[in-house]
Amino acid sequence: MKITLTDYLAGFDRATNAVELDAAIQAPYKHAFHGRTWTRICRKRIEAGQTLCNASPLGWYVPKLVGRELVVCDERYRVGRGQNSTGVRYAWTSAEHFAVEVLKRNGLSQRAAHAVWDQWGSYPHRCLKTVEMALQGGFKDPPMDELILASASGRPINYSHEQNDADTLDRRASRPCPSCDGSLFDWGCGFSSGFTFVSWHCNGCGNVYTEYMTYARLRELRRPTRANSIQP
Repeated sequence: MKITLTDYLAGFDRATNAVELDAAIQAPYKHAFHGRTWTRICRKRIEAGQTLCNASPLGWYVPKLVGRELVVCDERYRVGRGQNSTGVRYAWTSAEHFAVEVLKRNGLSQRAAHAVWDQWGSYPHRCLKTVEMALQGGFKDPPMDELILASASGRPINYSHEQNDADTLDRRASRPCPSCDGSLFDWGCGFSSGFTFVSWHCNGCGNVYTEYMTYARLRELRRPTRANSIQP
């Protein structure tokens, strides 16, 4: 049976918990993901999600915007207007830092705090499950400055110390591989939930390791004048 937009949105109002709201969101109402209809759906979804958060004790952890004030765990932060697109980006980056630090002070891990931040603006009701899992010990932060085996099924990289030493423009950091007589080379970095990590690839056994570190250590690792090799 084909449902109308009115019927579809009414399903959001009938939801009494996050599971029911997700089911209402996934109801078979065909629509484009842009334009006035999509804007109306998004507003109703956020409104219904915020209503569920307000009714839940865990909703205390879920950020909400009251005028220009961001409220997180009863702490308030006034979000700047930014004046232009760059300023808006900076304003909300500062707001994110505020929210993450508040959530961390109130018992959430950094990963959980970032997960809540990623959800609250579009699907606030989903934050409730994230917070519940985090308070039960989920979303653990990774160990810092430790090699974590990410893959043991890859092929060794075709790269040697001689090649690395000859490359004056893109010399990579290296270290002994803990699994074989080969060497690990800095094969790229990334950012996840506020953490910086390096992907180390071995030229002997082919293992790949992930190492989480501070941004300051990453900069030191990639400083052009630094020594080529580091100790494990």
